[in-house]
Order: sequence, then C-alpha cells, then structure tokens
Amino acid sequence: MALYRDPRDKRVFVPKKGGGVALNFGHPIAWAILISMTIMPLAIVAVVTIATLT
Repeated sequence: MALYRDPRDKRVFVPKKGGGVALNFGHPIAWAILISMTIMPLAIVAVVTIATLT
C-alpha cells in the first residue's frame, strides 16, 4: 500500500477512489495526526503493560 505524498496538494485528507479518505503525508499535519493517534497510544500501552507485568 503506497502512501499518498504530494507536497503541492494543500489538503490533509484526500478522498480515495474506492471511498474513504487517505492522509497526505506531504503535509506536516498528517505526520502529527499519525504520531498522536497511533504511535503515542501504542507506546503508552506498551509502557503500562510492562510496568504492570514487573
């Protein structure tokens, strides 16, 4: 699955042909959305799980 990356496109959410939207990773806000919605929660869950098991 290729990432949509077009820095000239000013939209953060770009409609896909089959329906739905994709993030435009040429836009810095898309990276902030990715980090705040997936990477940080995953790290929090991992830290809490490790702390609970020790």
